[in-house]
Amino acid sequence: LAVSGLVEALRRGERAAFLAAEMGTGKTYMAIRTALELDPKGRFLVLCPPHLVPKWAREAEMEGARAVVLERARDVRALLGREGPLFAVLSRERAKLGPGWRPAYGLRRTKEGKVPVCPTCGTGLPFSEEELARRRRKCEACGSPLYQEAPPKRESLYHALKRLLPKGFFRLLVLDEAHEYKGGGTAQGLVAAGLMDWAGQTLLLTGTLFGGYASNLYHLLKRALPEIREKFPGESAFVVQYGLYERVYREKEETGYGYYTRRRETRSHTRERPGLSPLLLTHLLPRSVFLRLPDVAQDLPPYGEEVVLLDMDEEHEEAYRRFERALGEIARQALAQGSRRLLGALVQAGIQVPDTTWQEEVVMDALGTAYFSPLAASYRHAKERRLLEVVEEERRRGRRAIVYVQGTEKRDQLARLEALFRERGIKAALLRADRVKPEEREAWVAAQVRAGAEVLVVHPRVVQTGLDLIDFPTVVWYQPEYSVYTLRQAARRSWRIGQTRPVRVVYLAYRNTLQEAALALIAAKARSSLALEGELVEGGLTVMAQEDPTLALAKALAGATRLEFQGFTLEPEAKRRRELRLEAVRTLELKR
Repeated sequence: LAVSGLVEALRRGERAAFLAAEMGTGKTYMAIRTALELDPKGRFLVLCPPHLVPKWAREAEMEGARAVVLERARDVRALLGREGPLFAVLSRERAKLGPGWRPAYGLRRTKEGKVPVCPTCGTGLPFSEEELARRRRKCEACGSPLYQEAPPKRESLYHALKRLLPKGFFRLLVLDEAHEYKGGGTAQGLVAAGLMDWAGQTLLLTGTLFGGYASNLYHLLKRALPEIREKFPGESAFVVQYGLYERVYREKEETGYGYYTRRRETRSHTRERPGLSPLLLTHLLPRSVFLRLPDVAQDLPPYGEEVVLLDMDEEHEEAYRRFERALGEIARQALAQGSRRLLGALVQAGIQVPDTTWQEEVVMDALGTAYFSPLAASYRHAKERRLLEVVEEERRRGRRAIVYVQGTEKRDQLARLEALFRERGIKAALLRADRVKPEEREAWVAAQVRAGAEVLVVHPRVVQTGLDLIDFPTVVWYQPEYSVYTLRQAARRSWRIGQTRPVRVVYLAYRNTLQEAALALIAAKARSSLALEGELVEGGLTVMAQEDPTLALAKALAGATRLEFQGFTLEPEAKRRRELRLEAVRTLELKR
């Protein structure tokens, strides 16, 4: 039925069709069958993440079509004259290949040797030369980029396709993991937009269509649907029409010595909230198929989520609260100046430092300094103890576990957790993004399972697409994840066709900290994302639902706003004179 519906939408002339199918439902197979039903002798272009290229080629050939992997311009040229059915599979990294980058930093001589410094402000950098070469970074002191453009080594395949092949050469473009092309100005988003215009018709595949905010959908829908492009040339108009806004009025009264010297000042502030208007479904339903995993696998085992809020030990809490108060003062001053330059770093420090008790943390800026004095390396804080309890409980039941962590570089926790597991006789495997290539990760995980690994410790973005992790039926989120796309994709890696054991997902967080606030904020986005796809859920993570990520967390840290969840309230230091909030409004009147 899913294939028939997509074929019907494309045959009646829709520029795009959407397959929003939950992880593990077989989107690749359904897309290939849709293409072949649409045109049994057609040629089709697939744009996908690099580690999924072999899978696409393999499954296309299993359905009786020829598959060609495009790696160089000569591969594109060789397509001329080739008859279908043919699938040309292109990695999005090769498609967008343009100017590259290389690290940009200075070196300063010290007693210990040469150390990297920012080329703009001269501040010493907390990264090695190897770390600077691994990923693009910015100076934490002045915000200047620590990288520069490098000339491309060869022509991008996006340009080679448009230069060497006539328009209409491919019957259909298939965008795998389409939500990853939602960025308005990202290289891969612009490449996808160009290919969609060039190909004519597009089939968009995603396990998570909606990221929680209407603005997440705007650029993707603008590129796919002509009516959105014509009616909403800008993002703000689209969000006003289909999103949720919160408008807050603040009224300030100043009274002088006489009646005529009284002054009243009213200001309003509007911001986007998680959620989506049902009106948007009128654009999606005629050209979309929404598919849940139970629709195609009725005998799946149960899937359950639980949130575990922990109290810090007394010494741990005293050290953290001192650090948090100092962070809050810096955030308060930054917000008062209208600056968001430091907020990301402040929020990350506030969220991750509770878990790195053995590590010194210093946040320095002209606005102030926050210092966390490390506790003894032998100290096992409450979350570490609970993690060990969960993993040991699951091990006694013969179940392996995945542990998702955010701190893998500056606040590296992978090695720490591995040592803790080793102390208890638990064999842990650490999967680092820079150690195992994406296309080799599935085989690497299988080898670790054969070698007796009981726990897989990894950043969620390393395994969010293309991996089946049914050998690990227990999933522990050691730290919050901001992205709904990553959260939903990674949480469901274990709950897939072939799973025979109940899947348990555990979210760990410290009570009355930004970790708890972060869970509340991401829960609101997750609930909105699921609602768009027809799943209205209660319980699990969604009971924590509140509002949006970094700015709201920074305001909570600064005491500039009030967040309530699970009985915990972050209060502002000075309450507003009058405040009115609505969950979904476009205009708002303040009653006197």
